[in-house]
Amino acid sequence: MKRKAAIFLLVMVVGSHAFALGIMVPAYFYPGTLWTSMSNAATRVPLIAIMNPNNGPDTTQNPDYVAAVNSVRSAGGKVIGYVYTSYGARATNVVQTDIDRYFTFYSVDGIFLDEMTDDADTNHLNYYAALYQYIQGKGTNLTVVGNPGINTLEEYLTRPTADVLVTFEVNTGYGSYVPDGWVTNHLASHFCHLPYNVTNATTMTNYVNLAVSRNASWIYVTNDKGANPWDTLPTYWTNEVEFIRSLNQSVPTRLTVTAFSNFVPTLTISGAAGTYQIQATTNYFLSNWFSAGTVSAPAGTATLSDTNAIQSMNRFYRTAQ
Repeated sequence: MKRKAAIFLLVMVVGSHAFALGIMVPAYFYPGTLWTSMSNAATRVPLIAIMNPNNGPDTTQNPDYVAAVNSVRSAGGKVIGYVYTSYGARATNVVQTDIDRYFTFYSVDGIFLDEMTDDADTNHLNYYAALYQYIQGKGTNLTVVGNPGINTLEEYLTRPTADVLVTFEVNTGYGSYVPDGWVTNHLASHFCHLPYNVTNATTMTNYVNLAVSRNASWIYVTNDKGANPWDTLPTYWTNEVEFIRSLNQSVPTRLTVTAFSNFVPTLTISGAAGTYQIQATTNYFLSNWFSAGTVSAPAGTATLSDTNAIQSMNRFYRTAQ
């Protein structure tokens, strides 16, 4: 039987970036005006606040944190709970107790696993993979952020041990920081950078631009410093929020079919430099999307040939944001 010609319909995507830039704030300060500022920011940019009542969730619920968490979430942001792991040395059951308390006390959207290892030790990978599965068992659409604070191994992401990895958390050197090459194999939404002791707004904007070029969609720059550089918001907080908002509105992303041969389409994506995921569906109601591939576009343009398309009579495409 002669095969009918496949029909390829394109969803033209006009967006801001290959990803939306967001702010991930280590909010290690008590509820009050600073949390209100984060709630206000969450209406303008993607925002994740990391709550940390007492080097963890503490042993009882705090009504002030209940209100603060609910306010950020109502504004469209997310809140995740801080849990330290002592580089895999803290007993799993003790870490799980902290995790349980966050989900019992507060409406959190996930967990921030601090002091994560960055080596290839199988025991360490198993430790964090088990914690990841434990957290994901607490609900749906939860975010697990792992913080080695430096470049790490790809397996920590692919295993998985976390949905987002913090691969920079230092008070100096961000200007010359070089991420691992494997980072561009993945969406920018999997990476976060946290430079602190950044003294002025001009340098902050430079660092936000650097985060974009380094395939990190989560960024937080602060001039806070000292033993706890996360105990307040930066003096240029409003500038940072508005600058990230402006970047999210500035660069259109376009997806087109530029070639078609033997039932295989070639898709071309153009926009901001970064890593793009192209998604496809055969559903006329534009639901049930799946990944057709991930491409790196360091110069803002990349192509992908969807060889699996020969199995479909019709196909729709979009870029993941």
